[in-house]
Amino acid sequence: MKKILHILIFLFSVGIFACQCDPTKIAENYIQSDFVANVTITKIYPNKENQQGYRADIKITKLFKGEPLKFIYVYGQSDNSTESSCDIYIPTDTKLIVYAEKNKDGNYGVGYCSGLLYLTENNLKKQQLELKILETFVEKKINFTSKIKYSEKGDFSKPNIIRELQNFKGIELENDFGFYEITFSSDLTIKSIVTISGFDDITDQKLIDIFKDTSWESYDNGVKDKVPENSKFIIGIHYYRSKKINSSFLSVFYL
Repeated sequence: MKKILHILIFLFSVGIFACQCDPTKIAENYIQSDFVANVTITKIYPNKENQQGYRADIKITKLFKGEPLKFIYVYGQSDNSTESSCDIYIPTDTKLIVYAEKNKDGNYGVGYCSGLLYLTENNLKKQQLELKILETFVEKKINFTSKIKYSEKGDFSKPNIIRELQNFKGIELENDFGFYEITFSSDLTIKSIVTISGFDDITDQKLIDIFKDTSWESYDNGVKDKVPENSKFIIGIHYYRSKKINSSFLSVFYL
């Protein structure tokens, strides 16, 4: 009984302190990052005293956003020990897509919730898709950076994107994704919506009509629900094809 109690306490502790991230949305990761690239880690350095991250030299295979860098900082321990559930360790020779943000010290850092994609043999399909999305952003010259956090209001009296996307269940489409740029007034009313890369004219218009009827809230350094005039946000819609007994569907989440 005592042994079972210890196990339960351990599991409960893990549940409390486990590092949790918001569901992945690649467009948000991209616009909030100052540096996005396909890189290889070439060397790592020990953490300096009282430092929560360690330096990692990188070799850039493909730069998608920002200026070329020679190194980044990884929030974790260079000896692969763990001081926090959010610590990560990236050994040398690791190939990955990095989404890094510039901190107040001018350093570019990545962490557990940065949206990193490790380039391994186990996720080739996702690699191809993510690289295709990033190439699309480059092609369409999407290179602005915004730290503003946007979220749709949970207003049941108005259309809700996740709820409305259920009406597209079973749809047949060719493209795997659509991205749409929303421009806001300072009070978060929508001024305009343009298609960056869509599905087809009919589907894109239906999605844009849904977006136009939604209400939004924002958070930026303690400021809520107020943004600079003409602030922009990109919303991504992902298409998942039917599998066995499961119908195809659209989702805001990048699964």
